[in-house]
Amino acid sequence: MVEAYVRFAARFGGMVEVRAGFRTQDLPIFVRMCDRDSIWGLNNGLSTIVTTTLQMNLAGYVLVLPDMIGGNGFNLEHEQADIPTKELFIRWVQATTFLPAMQYSYAPWNFDNETVEISKKYTELHAEYADEIYAAMQRAVESGWPVNAPLWWIDPTDEETFNIWDEYLLGENILVAPVLEEGATSRDVYLPAGVWWEEGDREREVVGPTWIKDFPAPLDVLPYFVRAKELEPSSAVSPGVAMFLVVFGVVANFLL
Repeated sequence: MVEAYVRFAARFGGMVEVRAGFRTQDLPIFVRMCDRDSIWGLNNGLSTIVTTTLQMNLAGYVLVLPDMIGGNGFNLEHEQADIPTKELFIRWVQATTFLPAMQYSYAPWNFDNETVEISKKYTELHAEYADEIYAAMQRAVESGWPVNAPLWWIDPTDEETFNIWDEYLLGENILVAPVLEEGATSRDVYLPAGVWWEEGDREREVVGPTWIKDFPAPLDVLPYFVRAKELEPSSAVSPGVAMFLVVFGVVANFLL
């Protein structure tokens, strides 16, 4: 029944969103996350935008429509907040910048001018990377690769990547490390093998694999890095091999 419903809905065009799926990974429509509460953390809060995105991609649902920025504000199971704070709203904007879509419901101007300017900055950044988002979508259609993958996807022989749940990739060459902790103005960032440019700036180069401790991330900063394409590791890993490695907890050297 679910499959029939989703396939029927998909007949109405590409700007359709659904909140269910069963053997419908082949359809070019958005699959929207369930409502998120306007709170921090992994109890249906901001952090689950990242973890659920990775989960959906690995299940084959790569056209992820994250829940509305700031969460739903209902918080029926949580008493600490009814609507998102300014800080939570801005960090939510940043966390969704490199996902296939950004969805506003609460308006930035409901907070203050700084919120408006930061929201505009990252909405424009999302648009600037539209080509990369489209390219990742095209690759997903052609090869089954995720649009937004976990770090181990590009180097499953790096055991450290298996511990990283709060960073994600766009395609293979853009790494995003959003701030997910209330009050934080810095965070640790892990970069897998390769040459990485901070915010795509060739003058700010970091060679991985490495940890960057206490990377500065005040409220207006989203940490992200672009990998130098001409310097990528030469051994690509097929989706099937990478999935085997994570599902069965195997880390090994191999040839393809």
